[in-house]
Amino acid sequence: MNRFISEQGFTEQTLQALFWFGDQIPGGFFIYQDDATQEIIYVNRALLSIFGCDTLEEFKTLTGNTFRGLVHPDDFDFIQSSIDKQIEADAHGKLDYVEYRIIRKDGEIRWVDDYGHHTTMPGYGKVYFVFITDVTEKHRMQVDKMRIELEFAREKQHNEVKSGFLFNMSHDIRTPMNAIVGFSALAKRHINEPELLTGYLDKTITSGQLMLTLLDDMLEMNKLEGGLVHLNLEPTDLREQISAVTDMFRLESEKKLVVLKEDIDLLDEKVLVDQNRFCRIIGNLISNAIKFTPSGGIVCLTAKQKQPETDGTALYEFQVSDNGVGISEEFLDKVFDSFERENTSTQTGAAGTGLGLSIVKSLLILMGGTITAESKKGKGSVFTVTLPLKVVKDTEAAENDNTEVTPEAAPDTGKHRVLIVEDVEINREIVETLLEEYGFLTESVPDGHYAVEAVKNHPAWYYDLVLMDIQMPVMNGYDAARAIRAIPRVDIPSLPIIALSANSREEDKRMSLESGMNSHVAKPFDIDPLINTINEHIAERKK
Repeated sequence: MNRFISEQGFTEQTLQALFWFGDQIPGGFFIYQDDATQEIIYVNRALLSIFGCDTLEEFKTLTGNTFRGLVHPDDFDFIQSSIDKQIEADAHGKLDYVEYRIIRKDGEIRWVDDYGHHTTMPGYGKVYFVFITDVTEKHRMQVDKMRIELEFAREKQHNEVKSGFLFNMSHDIRTPMNAIVGFSALAKRHINEPELLTGYLDKTITSGQLMLTLLDDMLEMNKLEGGLVHLNLEPTDLREQISAVTDMFRLESEKKLVVLKEDIDLLDEKVLVDQNRFCRIIGNLISNAIKFTPSGGIVCLTAKQKQPETDGTALYEFQVSDNGVGISEEFLDKVFDSFERENTSTQTGAAGTGLGLSIVKSLLILMGGTITAESKKGKGSVFTVTLPLKVVKDTEAAENDNTEVTPEAAPDTGKHRVLIVEDVEINREIVETLLEEYGFLTESVPDGHYAVEAVKNHPAWYYDLVLMDIQMPVMNGYDAARAIRAIPRVDIPSLPIIALSANSREEDKRMSLESGMNSHVAKPFDIDPLINTINEHIAERKK
């Protein structure tokens, strides 16, 4: 068997001893020239086996009989550089160690470790003696171990994030809940002291609204992170929307003695935008600015069109600035993170969920916009939003505006009968009491099955409206609405059915309408908007 090495400088007996010795080595062994060719001058049997070759000719064909051809092409440059550096650094031993991939004759990719020794060989000059071992299984075990460790680290991080989220949620829910329970107890103790009672009830309502804001923010963040938010683009007058948002906070700013100004400079005012989410972005920024600006301070909203219309789109900039308490340089990088609040929120007594700015940033990313924050402690803050929006011409707005304007129904205090479908007794009692105070007759049933039977068993036009909960035992609100609509009676198509449910997502509202309901009101509800909705539907039915 030709082992490549010539007899130059060796006796036959020496060569045979070398060949015999090489074949006794348990792993692969080869020798190659340290020159430009990197020609292999000796291989043992174990090396042929590692490469899946039966003969030297197969090995030569596979590798080109060079060290370069022996190494996987994607690994060679890095491996060669590593070998050179190790040999240069090891002035005495001239040893190196590398690990790389090879490609066997059958195409399988394997991993080997390579222990090399640089020396001078009689008759050949500078060469490398190399011992290699197939370490594929070891490498796979290492990769699996790294993968498991990475998955464990990710799971640990996920659990830490989840635990932190639940901790913050628990804290932020307990804060207003503590106020609700505490002020309710005080109200009960001072029931005969109208001035104190009114103050306690006002604080209870404020705390309840804060808790609702927290829950709404949490649901919005969950939808944003789950990719469940879809923009509802509609023609919008930016000037009107900005003024409407500013007016929402006018009373709050006046109460705190903070001046709220607006400066609007727009070339194209009508654009396509999701009105609700645009108002939420601007509203959150204004609310924060007022919250962290002391009495006598100024909050200013500016809106300008930075870039004229090109290809139907213009770039708008909205800036909310204040001269309030400001944000420290250390905290500025975390200001858009969920649940992050600086100590100033505690020091100023400003309540908040720590989700507002995170929601703002997530919504802007969804809308293709950006937000930046600049601030100095004790000097105030500036939040700048840039948003590309499609400009709508007057003709386009007219074509797209298919909204039917319905005149507001006058409050109806007549004895109209409302069927309340609600499985929780205390909720039934609240709705019954409120509606009866507004002059309605009420009847209540505990689930959807009884609601269907009640409508069936009473004559046509007996009920003027149905308030339908969604999640109930026996039959849920969706199925009940469908069953009522299927009753073959003349009054059924016009019978208003309003969902009154704690399910408040957009998809919940869509499912209510698809099941045959006329409207969807989320719990907890404000009584005046609910009464207005009831009156509007009853008035519409009368027409």
